[in-house]
Amino acid sequence: MLSRKAKESIKTALAMTLAYGIALAMDWDKAMWAGFTVAMISLSTIGQSINKAALRVLGSLVAVVVSLTMLAWFPQDRWLLIITMVALVGVCPYMMAGPRYQYFWHVLGFVTVIIVMGSNADPELAFDTAVLRAQETGLGVLVYGLVSMLLWPNDSRADFEAVVKKQAATQHKLLQLYYDLMTGKTVDVDLQALRTTSVQERSQLAILRAAAQTDSYHVWELRKQWRRYQVLEEELAQVLEQWRESFDELRSLELKTCFPNLESFHAEMDQRLGQVERMLAGQHPESQPSSIELEVDLPAIRALPHFQIAALAFTRSSAHQLESLTRELFDVVRDIKGVSAPLVGKTTDSGRYSEAVSRPAAGGGVVLDPDRRQSAVQTMLFVWLAWLTLIYLDGVPGGSLLLMMGVPIGMAMATMPYVPVKKLFVPAAASVVFAGLIYIFIMPGVSSFWWLGPIIFTATLAICYLFAEPRQMLGRAMGLAMFIVITSIENQQSYDFMHVANTAMMFPVFFAILLITAYFPFSPLPEKAFLRLLARYFRSAEYLMSTLGHDPAMSSTRMEVLRKRYHARQVEVLPTKLGVWGRMINPRLLPGADAQQVRSLVIDLQVLSLRISALLEARQQPQAAALARELTPDIREWRQAIQALFRGWSDQPALVSETGLAQRLDDRLAALERRISESLARVGEDQVAQQEYRNFYRLLGGFRGVSEAMLRYARQSGAMNLMQWRESRF
Repeated sequence: MLSRKAKESIKTALAMTLAYGIALAMDWDKAMWAGFTVAMISLSTIGQSINKAALRVLGSLVAVVVSLTMLAWFPQDRWLLIITMVALVGVCPYMMAGPRYQYFWHVLGFVTVIIVMGSNADPELAFDTAVLRAQETGLGVLVYGLVSMLLWPNDSRADFEAVVKKQAATQHKLLQLYYDLMTGKTVDVDLQALRTTSVQERSQLAILRAAAQTDSYHVWELRKQWRRYQVLEEELAQVLEQWRESFDELRSLELKTCFPNLESFHAEMDQRLGQVERMLAGQHPESQPSSIELEVDLPAIRALPHFQIAALAFTRSSAHQLESLTRELFDVVRDIKGVSAPLVGKTTDSGRYSEAVSRPAAGGGVVLDPDRRQSAVQTMLFVWLAWLTLIYLDGVPGGSLLLMMGVPIGMAMATMPYVPVKKLFVPAAASVVFAGLIYIFIMPGVSSFWWLGPIIFTATLAICYLFAEPRQMLGRAMGLAMFIVITSIENQQSYDFMHVANTAMMFPVFFAILLITAYFPFSPLPEKAFLRLLARYFRSAEYLMSTLGHDPAMSSTRMEVLRKRYHARQVEVLPTKLGVWGRMINPRLLPGADAQQVRSLVIDLQVLSLRISALLEARQQPQAAALARELTPDIREWRQAIQALFRGWSDQPALVSETGLAQRLDDRLAALERRISESLARVGEDQVAQQEYRNFYRLLGGFRGVSEAMLRYARQSGAMNLMQWRESRF
């Protein structure tokens, strides 16, 4: 019984052989382009391969139009042509780093360079090159598509549904563990592995949903429901994390007194997620979601200190979001599984404390990203340096191949700056040696395709089988690319050792240029990048805190809206980027950079981001005017203190110290407790509307949450030797 790895390797090898055979039989030049298409679109399922193939075809066709247009505009002006081409190539990596159609932009960039450079800027030759490129790409897509569908077809639906079930089970388990943590039933449990699994499963869900929509008619028919399901799972994960971060503030409280129906509420949420799991497993749900809200005992709560009331208000807000999300999740899954008639179930009165659940709106408009901009700059610099090298240095090994092969690799590396250039050295050297041995010692004895075909099949099979794991994709891509380029299979085949030598000698030049661009404009060392992103994170956090001083009732200028959107986006995404860079730090070179310590620091930043987001949202809610007048000076002082800390951390992220921070926070909380009590005594609680009263405590809890998250970050960073990360190393 063949393994899946062997089957996929055989399919790719067979498609590669057939693509070469058809291209040579039709006497097409550059048969290797069909081989490149097969090599690059071959993925583990039909849907993933078809999606990638469609993007490759579309990217190639757009590149044909763009390259011919540029040649028509600048037929005699080489420099304007190159400037225009470089500008386009710069746009492509910026878009590649975005959330959608990354491969389309990759193909558009390097195919444009291939057509322009491969034709030596000759419009007539460029047209022939463009048409041939389109033909070869279409051939590769067609051949691989037919082979994938006819030989061991493997659609994505089964994998997609398996990931959906696993992710639903993971979310359900997290809900149960978080409830046990909140109520004190469990006090010592390691959630890191489960949370990491949840993140990985959500990422797989997004990839496999797109693939399953392509190769499964059933999934395509329900694509809107599955898209909504994915959005709800993302929102549910965020709400669970926000809920978890309030547990420290609730440990000293008797929650069942404050929330009389807490057990019933948890049982209902647990039952809903359990029924979602049943439906995803193909079973009929046993009950219908009941209407329920987390009730509060107002007399018991009002006897508590104000900051504990704020923590309870935050918990109740999270509970409302959890109730809404789980209900909608149940309805979406019921729709997907075709459970048409609602079942009979018990309901409870929603009570007089109901409030609308507010969720952040999707989208938010276009926001420029500094890291994507840096990718664009690095790619444009690579193209310029490679072009000027070809112009001003005679006899550069590889000639125009330096650009045609270098641009796709350079674009990929620019969008993955955390991958060091040295990781390409061994795959490149091994691939050149492997392909060179075949070219020099085996292919000269070949006289027909009956001998050539088995060579192509065997070489492709060996590369795909040996480098089948996702973490080995770099070696697989490099191996197939070098085999295709060095063998340069044509009907009129010629052999020259200098062809292999020139290709091999091209790589030192290529790597030299790539290393120069990698260090521009910033060092690519992971610890330096980590500190740089950390400083940017705190600059954005400081700006967001400064916006809390603006009156939400007053309209903002367009520039203020754009700036706030930009900084909010940075605070949201930078912890994830820091996590990627943190995994690249070598703890043997940097004491205090243990993987667990770095991971804990990143988690603390994620918590801080959630707290800042909750605070910003609470600030947008209407506040009691009388309380606002009384407490504005105190809140302003607290906000300015937080801003000052963020400003100091942004200037010197390696100089974080928690000395006296905890005591200052406790003193400020105690002072503010007294001021709130005095203000409420003067204003009178009966004079404050219930909704405004709750909004006030949400705002108060937001400030408390941000302060506590900052303290946790300071403690963790203080335990790490971040100062040593600033030292130069080579």
